[in-house]
Amino acid sequence: MVSLFKGKKCDVLICGAGPVGLFLANELANFEINYRIIEKQKKHPEFSKALLVAPRTLEILDNRNLIELFLEHGVKVKHFSIHQSTANTSEPLKVSMTGMNTTYPYGLMCRQNKTEEYLIDGLHKKKSLGKKNVSNVEFGMELLRYKEEESHIIAVVKNLNNNTEEEIRCQYLVGCDGVHSCVRKGVNDWTYEGQTLKSSWALADVEIDHELVGYDHATAFTLGEGPIAVIPLDARKNTFRLVIKVAEEKDIDTNKGVTHGLATESHITLEEIQKIIDERIAPIKMELKNPVWISNFRINERIVNRYRTGRAFVAGDSAHCHSPFGGQGMNLGIQDAHNLAFKLVLAIRNQVVDVNKLLDSYEQERYPVGKNIVSGTGFVTKLLGSNDIISTFLRTRVAPFMFHFFPQATLNVQNNLFQTQLNYLPDASGILHMHKPRSNIENKLVKAGHFAIDGLLMKVIPHKIHDRVTLYDVLRSTALKHTLILFTLTNGVTADCNPLIDTLLKIYHTYKTTITPIIISYSGAVQTADIPFMPFQEEGREQNIFVESRFELHEKYGITKEIGKQAFVLVRPDLYIASAVYEDDVEGLKSFLDGYLVKANK
Repeated sequence: MVSLFKGKKCDVLICGAGPVGLFLANELANFEINYRIIEKQKKHPEFSKALLVAPRTLEILDNRNLIELFLEHGVKVKHFSIHQSTANTSEPLKVSMTGMNTTYPYGLMCRQNKTEEYLIDGLHKKKSLGKKNVSNVEFGMELLRYKEEESHIIAVVKNLNNNTEEEIRCQYLVGCDGVHSCVRKGVNDWTYEGQTLKSSWALADVEIDHELVGYDHATAFTLGEGPIAVIPLDARKNTFRLVIKVAEEKDIDTNKGVTHGLATESHITLEEIQKIIDERIAPIKMELKNPVWISNFRINERIVNRYRTGRAFVAGDSAHCHSPFGGQGMNLGIQDAHNLAFKLVLAIRNQVVDVNKLLDSYEQERYPVGKNIVSGTGFVTKLLGSNDIISTFLRTRVAPFMFHFFPQATLNVQNNLFQTQLNYLPDASGILHMHKPRSNIENKLVKAGHFAIDGLLMKVIPHKIHDRVTLYDVLRSTALKHTLILFTLTNGVTADCNPLIDTLLKIYHTYKTTITPIIISYSGAVQTADIPFMPFQEEGREQNIFVESRFELHEKYGITKEIGKQAFVLVRPDLYIASAVYEDDVEGLKSFLDGYLVKANK
């Protein structure tokens, strides 16, 4: 791929090198896109704001081969305990996270500065492996202003290290630069609307040695004047994070500046926090020692009116800020970047029919998610932090009853909290296939806009035994393109026994630059001798055919023996389903692709 610009020019300029900007840089580096990433600060801060890496984010990191350091050093939280009484006989409400339908059924606690370190390490590894256009973070570089021309953006950047300015010409500009985003403020009609909540909070990273807190679970005390959350940070250093409501205030200036969704306050001391805890959880004694970081904040709930203005985009805190309860801020931002990255790549490479429709889909898909998170975390904060009759009743009576007697409701809350059931709506996105089957049969087929489902497969390798592999393993190797999966049931994988093989081959050759074909079949219908003769073997790929003996993955995707129909499922590079059709609706898939991806011979 030849870049449009050279020198002080790039395809994408990323403003902000926090977790969101760094993940976006890793994405663009995967695709070998010419990017630059600038950061106003001269180095990353040592203290940590964001903490939780959610299951869906772990799946994304795994898919991009970025997860190793997170799993090696992070703290796995597998359940949380809620104490609603300090009576010695009262048992805490315990909620397990292990039942979630995910490869990673837990919350991983990892300091934000470590997350940034691991993502920078990911860039270094790509460079060492010979990836082209892998740029390092340029610290001490501030975006001053920018203007959009017909085919590019001209950004003026100040180097704070030597007090010089330079112009950078880029095709696209992405603001990952936080709530004070220079990218967002660079356009007058880009607004950041919302409110500042009327409560004052504090967080502290401290040592705690107490039997009620541990390193496999988070602990919450919903007592007295406000909640106290205790989250494990580092088992080796016996360190936990406290999040505590300090006070409720009536008059707060809602126009004050915000920092990472938190409006900063005057400094609170460890002694003051200790006093609050002693009063609220008495007679329990919980000593706090050796603080690493203490900060006051007020919670802001804000979201942009749009995610895209022309060639400029915002992601992460630049687009939305909200309560830290649930730890969704950083995860929401990383998933913004995951959604945007492959779309920028397709636009830069001229591989889509309608660039504007493609880029508009970023806002169409991510804005509803951001809005729901802002309102949802606001509700949780009010529920935990308010002492009115309704909130107290819901917190102390309704929630325990639901968690105890309705485990599915608990699971739904967890899946919503950690975004493992997050789906995009085909009727809202310009690049999802709004498909209605022609057949009158019950449609159990997976829907466009849903996240790809994992499952166990077997590899078919000539002259070797069958090796086990997961679908996520397969998608990890195909994720730089769309993956077109043909589920064959028992129909076999050669053209003489299955006419859909020719259909798959034709689609593959038509969109060879943007689609990788995969076949998932029944083990009894595939012979190892079939494999070497499949004409779509890609250079460097071991094989494109996988089998299963019990149709478990077929069933998960809605391809059942009772219905008896083969199906095509198109998975996007961000692991969301773009299209899913039964074999008698293949023309609908072809029509969708015809309006979406540019053909390889063009």
